[in-house]
Amino acid sequence: MKKSALISVSVVLLALVLGGSWYYGDGADVKITDMHASPFGAGDSGKLNITLQNNGLKPVDVWLEVENAFVDENGVSYSTPRLIISDNSTNPWDEGSASLQKPIKLVPGNNSVKVWLGYKLPGEYPVKVRVIQNSRLLDEETYPVNIPFPEIHLKLEYEMESKNNSDVYRIYGYIINKGLSYARNVSTNLTVTNERTGELVLTSSELYDAGEKDKSPLWTWPDYPYAIVEIAHSKPSGKSYMPVKNVVIGSSEDRFKVNVTARWQNQVAFAELLIPSKEETR
Repeated sequence: MKKSALISVSVVLLALVLGGSWYYGDGADVKITDMHASPFGAGDSGKLNITLQNNGLKPVDVWLEVENAFVDENGVSYSTPRLIISDNSTNPWDEGSASLQKPIKLVPGNNSVKVWLGYKLPGEYPVKVRVIQNSRLLDEETYPVNIPFPEIHLKLEYEMESKNNSDVYRIYGYIINKGLSYARNVSTNLTVTNERTGELVLTSSELYDAGEKDKSPLWTWPDYPYAIVEIAHSKPSGKSYMPVKNVVIGSSEDRFKVNVTARWQNQVAFAELLIPSKEETR
């Protein structure tokens, strides 16, 4: 082999060795050893806690890249490229305690890092975390973040007041959301049936919102009853009861069955009242 050819081969081999040493050689040894997120609901902000282990003997600077950190109501995913937050950060857009441009300095041993998360809809979201140094991938892991669904329940109760020749029943209803996620546009349907005649005397439908871990009242006007049933013992009072729209007038021979159904996606909740109750008619 000619001397010039040997020199060329040697130069190429040396370049490969040096390049491999740069890419694979003396870079940081950092691993993701743990990831966890405390439960939070759709529409809220949460935090993914990440433990990074620096197996080297000196501090190193790395970047974090996080996929599926935020997903909107249309299913569009937004990542947090190179974003970390400090322990005293209170919201995702707090510029004073969030760093978008600075690397993370890891001391030898375990290091705790947090990133913001947020999702508009319930479901499971695979959050992929990459640890980067000088464009080199050091480690990557995926953590499934589960955003729970609302848990819809219904409650009906009433107050009775005797006025002149009538008993007036003020009916109050509540959507109780026992879940962590906000429920928008809960469809509710009210029906009132005269049990004596079998006649459907009232039907009404409305949409309501129910906050997470909250009890949301059903009403047509704040601080007013959801519905009113007047049982007249002689002539009806003639009162309009406005602004309450759901009003039924009956006689002392009548008993009314009040039913409410609430639907949100595939969840259905029921509640029922008898006016007057069986105990009152004994």
